[in-house]
Amino acid sequence: MARSGEFAWIERYLAPLSGKDAFSLRDDAAMVPLTGMETPGERLVITQDAIMETVHFLPDDPVDTVAQKALRVNVSDIVSKGATPRFWSMALGVPDRWEDLDMERFASGLAADQERFGLTLTGGDTYRSPGGLCVSITMIGTVEAGHYKARIGARAGDVVFVSGTIGNSAVGLSVATGALQVSANDALAHIAAYRVPQPPHGLQSAIAGFATASMDISDGLLGDARKLATASNVKLNLLYEDIPVAPAIAALLKTRAVNLETVLSGGDDYQVLCTVRPKNAEAFRAAAAEAGYAVTAIGHVEPPAEGPIATSTNQGVSITKGGVALRVERDSYSHF
Repeated sequence: MARSGEFAWIERYLAPLSGKDAFSLRDDAAMVPLTGMETPGERLVITQDAIMETVHFLPDDPVDTVAQKALRVNVSDIVSKGATPRFWSMALGVPDRWEDLDMERFASGLAADQERFGLTLTGGDTYRSPGGLCVSITMIGTVEAGHYKARIGARAGDVVFVSGTIGNSAVGLSVATGALQVSANDALAHIAAYRVPQPPHGLQSAIAGFATASMDISDGLLGDARKLATASNVKLNLLYEDIPVAPAIAALLKTRAVNLETVLSGGDDYQVLCTVRPKNAEAFRAAAAEAGYAVTAIGHVEPPAEGPIATSTNQGVSITKGGVALRVERDSYSHF
């Protein structure tokens, strides 16, 4: 029997089940207006992400870092909406091999990040998972009414920004699996980037104030740029030379130890991709810097070439290097 891809399944079978506040599942979260809230102008923002052993992390990854990754991929979603993470619940699939010490270490990772991000655990569930460790987290944040930033909203002329640097985690995975050999010191740094992402918590105020559209980068810069372009029915033109990468990643690209696809499409960056009106670009940079984060302009938004952009293609994004269009075989990670 034929098997469609991940995003086709979501669009065809699951999106019809969603309400208007979930944006037909075309965004990373849902915004829920509630009456009687402590602050009348606030809205709840809800997201859910799960990570599974052998799919999102390696079986021998330290369990405290697995716990941190599980929380941080959800923090990333909430922050990219211009919202502040507040509460979380968890469904924990416990592998048969676990002992008390494993749970203790896992909980220590949760505790450290809960304090770091100002979160409160509300509950959840635990169950036996013979197939390996599985962590599913639902996270709730708050945002002021009118300041939620969906993927929908980018307009022609907008500047495309990313936070942080791109490709760190994908390279880290290559090192962790032995596919890429680097020095011992570099290996530690690369693997740490893969195991414990650094979402720009604190950047949400700048996003809420200045972004026209926003999402986090989880499946790869190019693929997620395509998703934003699709949702906004625009085209994103990106400049390879402006995409921020760490010096160690740049060196690996220069020697071709790492290819472009790994950096641009590997995913697990958990940085923010957003669009900003040109008149607000400098103010956005300043607000981000005040929050302790660097944001980099990597391109601009144009109207779509012709008609609506198909979700199954990458025609919503172009990327050039030295004025020449780059072709990347795979623009994002896909589960199916």
